[in-house]
Amino acid sequence: MNILLIGGDARQIYCAGRLALEPGFTVRRFALGTEDFSGETAPCDLLLLPYKPIQGETIVGSVGENGEEVSLSDAMRLVKDGGAVFAGELDAETVDSLKLRNIAVHNWFSDETLTLANAKLTAEGASQIITKNAPRGVSGSKILILGKGRVARACSELFGRTGAEVSLAARSQEHPTDFIDPEKISEADVIVNTIPARVFGEKELSRVKRGAFILELASKPYGIDFDKARELGIPAILASGVPGKYTPEEAGRALAESVLRNLKEGDAS
Repeated sequence: MNILLIGGDARQIYCAGRLALEPGFTVRRFALGTEDFSGETAPCDLLLLPYKPIQGETIVGSVGENGEEVSLSDAMRLVKDGGAVFAGELDAETVDSLKLRNIAVHNWFSDETLTLANAKLTAEGASQIITKNAPRGVSGSKILILGKGRVARACSELFGRTGAEVSLAARSQEHPTDFIDPEKISEADVIVNTIPARVFGEKELSRVKRGAFILELASKPYGIDFDKARELGIPAILASGVPGKYTPEEAGRALAESVLRNLKEGDAS
């Protein structure tokens, strides 16, 4: 089986290495400025793209040593009819065009096992960031976590086991706004947001105590008003792609296992 990885971050390096150990797999990788891309590259049975596949018209992280980038359309032409593509969410037009060619499309975010693994790795990375930036580290801090999803739960469990005093604030249908206890905000040494919607604006920021800092783990449009935080002098860290930055080997192994699991399930069906 010919496998091609395009773009991404350090986790793709480890993913490629893990897949290369499988008998009968030929793995090629174009990412992180290490190789040049050629449109004449042999077609692949399996194409692996990043969680965030494209930025503009090109694949994220697909910069070769000569500075060239790979467009999504060029990448799609490299997949054999009847092959498969693994990626984050692709647009509907691309998915439809691939299905017309009998190409299976696997969304990384639809793999619950992978999602849970990434949530735990995100929590581990967040712990490292807090240790570096909070005077009391994780164990001595009061940490307020915004959200109730997988990442919020993973952070709560890990921080709690480490010895932090953890509080959770989650939206509900009855309380989509104003769901954060003002007292918890003013007590917190660290505030961690996992909600991809603006939930922490000027009113909430005005209650953050001196010396506290905010960690943003959500995707766009983010939960924190960074401009207002900067205006108020509150340190706010935007941490995107945490598994790829802090635990790339384990994150890459999780990606590879997702591929192998899906291929096995395909054979079984």
